[in-house]
Amino acid sequence: SNSLKHRTTTKHHQSSSSSSSNNNTSTTKVHHIIMSHYTATITKQSKNQSIGIGLKETDAGLTISSINSEGPLSQTCLKPGMKLLAINNIEVSGLSSREAVQIMKDAEGKLALSAVDFVPANITFQVAVTRVRNDNGQINERVLATMKRDINNATPTLFMEAGVPSNTFSNIYTLIESELLPHAMALRSHETTYDREMQSYTGKQMVKGGLIGFGTESNHEKKVLQMVKQGAQLERNVDLKATQVKDQINAMLARYNIMATVALESRRLAKYSSKQKQANTALDVVGIQFHKIPF
Repeated sequence: SNSLKHRTTTKHHQSSSSSSSNNNTSTTKVHHIIMSHYTATITKQSKNQSIGIGLKETDAGLTISSINSEGPLSQTCLKPGMKLLAINNIEVSGLSSREAVQIMKDAEGKLALSAVDFVPANITFQVAVTRVRNDNGQINERVLATMKRDINNATPTLFMEAGVPSNTFSNIYTLIESELLPHAMALRSHETTYDREMQSYTGKQMVKGGLIGFGTESNHEKKVLQMVKQGAQLERNVDLKATQVKDQINAMLARYNIMATVALESRRLAKYSSKQKQANTALDVVGIQFHKIPF
């Protein structure tokens, strides 16, 4: 039976600084990210009783991958995606999932599991193209760019554990949203327009009348060539801005032993020739990911 489920809140590295001059005192408060801890306590009826929890090994440690809806933990505060901290006050940091499961199996009677909300170590966005058919039967395309997580629930667990101040996180999030995302959106918008132009272009003869000679290239051809050139520049803009944003973030996080790198997602490209052995893959910049620097 479930005997207890509770949530505790911990603030990391709380601090404030003050200075006094001519009897006037000014205080600067530093707000830190709040980390929520959860503990679920159940009673095992026997040593061999299954508690119905799945664990996954990640760079951040052991995370809860699943909880059986019919198991004793189903009605507790623990949820899939949380990072497991301890089993009966035994810290699981550095343990494999098999070792942690064995500790739970060996436990008799009371079993207490402590965990914390876990957010992946990245701040990423999504740029998508939506297509809607209007009343005239025409398809309207629109490029939408959104951050994958709202600023209020996007703080990576890695930041919390390192004691990164909330204002530093907010500055990093805003930097990615305002400086990097618009360039990625501009590139995707250009690519979408280029695809439409190419569809129109290949549906017609390059030059009507047969032979192609000097000065006979169509305006459509010129437009496509200009778009190819500008597309290359927009890709360069995204790469340069990603590097600039990454360097600024690394400067903010240097004291917390966290390193930022560019987050990438792969996208399969269509084959351009029947002689092509396999399709190529494009790597899209989708934000920034973070890594703990080992001491």
